[in-house]
Amino acid sequence: MQLAPDEHLVIEAPFGLGPFGGSASLTTRRIVVCAGESEESVPLLALTSVRAAFSRDFAAVFWGAVLLAFAITFAAGYKPLETAVNTFAMSIEKRMSDKAPEGEAYGRFIHVSRGWVWSLMLPLMGWGVYRIASGIMGKTVLVIATASGDLRRTARGRRVELLEFGAEVGRHAGR
Repeated sequence: MQLAPDEHLVIEAPFGLGPFGGSASLTTRRIVVCAGESEESVPLLALTSVRAAFSRDFAAVFWGAVLLAFAITFAAGYKPLETAVNTFAMSIEKRMSDKAPEGEAYGRFIHVSRGWVWSLMLPLMGWGVYRIASGIMGKTVLVIATASGDLRRTARGRRVELLEFGAEVGRHAGR
């Protein structure tokens, strides 16, 4: 970021980790948002509003808990469900067929081991845990609005730097 001769840096706030996170810088004339190899500059006179807010997503926590409970319940109760389906299929086969049952495998249509069921439910359990954790951690959103549109940046967790950046922009925007 290049500054003009009579321009000074007031505050800078990072968005996240590494070069992909980027940062927002407030100078005496403009806001500069850098991310990776791109840079966007918004003059302070063009601002209509700046919002910085932290919120937790309790709906994500609820649906993550529902998904986690479903995956654990399904994996734990799969064998009785498998037995019920096999019994139902065997009763239909007995009614449709005239021959007597022979051997142990007669009427056993579905058989999946417990290990496979648990391993198939692991991605759902992981997604549920992720939704719960991300909902509890929350996110901080910085919105820089101009007459031509919004520039929105989001960071996970409560980011005090972004909240202070929004407050500082509010103090300098009216000048």
